Amino acid sequence: MTSARTASQLWQELLAAEKDGASIRMLRDEQHRQRLLFGTRAICCVAQPLFVTAAEARHVTEGTRLLMSAWRKIARVLESEPDLRALLSLSAEEERILAADRQPFEPDVVGRMDGFLADGEFRVVEYNAESPGGIGYGDALARIFEGLPVMERFRQQQPCRGFYGLARTHRALLQAHNERLGHPAATPVRIAIVDRLDVPTVREFELCAETFSALGSPAQVVDVHALRFENGVLSAGNFRPDIVYKRILVQDLLGLGGTEHPLVRAVAAGAVTCASGFGVHLLFRKELFAMLLHPACRARLDAEETAAVQRHVPWSAFVTQESSAPDGSPLLEWIRRERASLVLKPGGSYGGSGVTLGWLVDDAAWEKALGEALATPSLVQRRVALPLARFASLDEPGVTSAFRADLDPYVWNGRDIEGFGARLAPGDLLNVTAGGGSAVPVFTLEEP
Repeated sequence: MTSARTASQLWQELLAAEKDGASIRMLRDEQHRQRLLFGTRAICCVAQPLFVTAAEARHVTEGTRLLMSAWRKIARVLESEPDLRALLSLSAEEERILAADRQPFEPDVVGRMDGFLADGEFRVVEYNAESPGGIGYGDALARIFEGLPVMERFRQQQPCRGFYGLARTHRALLQAHNERLGHPAATPVRIAIVDRLDVPTVREFELCAETFSALGSPAQVVDVHALRFENGVLSAGNFRPDIVYKRILVQDLLGLGGTEHPLVRAVAAGAVTCASGFGVHLLFRKELFAMLLHPACRARLDAEETAAVQRHVPWSAFVTQESSAPDGSPLLEWIRRERASLVLKPGGSYGGSGVTLGWLVDDAAWEKALGEALATPSLVQRRVALPLARFASLDEPGVTSAFRADLDPYVWNGRDIEGFGARLAPGDLLNVTAGGGSAVPVFTLEEP
């Protein structure tokens, strides 16, 4: 069976042999024609996909399925154990916005487990439960790659398939809507893609609207400030959505009026389906990785779930004065000693904000980060060795560059695992919004 590395080498050889540079030119031109940009730069700066084998895809999917089963149990514990929930230090307004959402479906209608596949093992570091970005860009890039001349030659030697997540997103949204109604919805179902429109990812919202509309659900991109809730109806101008595909973060809604915001009032009144739901504000918290190891949570897991946590989750703990290190010593002393193998993460941060990689900072910066971690709910986690692979350059034909690559399985309706997203970065922090990274489509190598 062809390995991902062998497939990558084959692609690079075929691309280098292309004397007229048609594939690279098409990839560059199509990104600009379709406005696949983050700000002013193309979202994909490499000229090849990320390849995974069918066996690797099955391994990652099954591991994620078991982790999500454990994740659901932790969520139930947080509902029934006030002492554990208190560790998250949720504000009164956060608790109120969580309580406003009583939709019957799992809150994480569209989620993504972020991790890395290295030496055949999958390790996860974050659950992006709150309507993760990149799905629309991934679809557009996959279609471009499907049409490249080099792909035709590649598939003659190695069949492969891409993943198109927006159609799957549409199905997940409709499924959640039907669950809320208690019966299949009358068609057409109108969908609003809601966020602030001053963010650099607006083009992806447009891709969502285009796809949902083509699939039979009239869709519009709506600025969160344009929403109104009057006489039991949520609207934005003349548009009255049945479903809100919520791309705005709950923490941003908190800053826009919280429970008084029209979207929150509409959800509380049962006037619209909002997916993902407000409960993702709890599920995305990084401290949940530490809770996987907490006795009150660990006792709820079955043998398969426990084994999956041990296999796929790096050691994680709350940063507190009272916590203990793996060797039984005081946690803070151990964190200072083991800086080069640890990461500090604020529990409620997004987009890599506030994350400190111990091996990239000196003792003074680490001490400062530790002080900040003690002041706000935070997680300390063992470093995960990130895979390094070479990708063909889009800007320098014939040249390959080394990137760190993640592999992020998508989670639908809180339980179904299907498809992958991926990002590349020259450094150890993989977040396209942080700058310097690249989106890249994932293609699975088919077995003979």
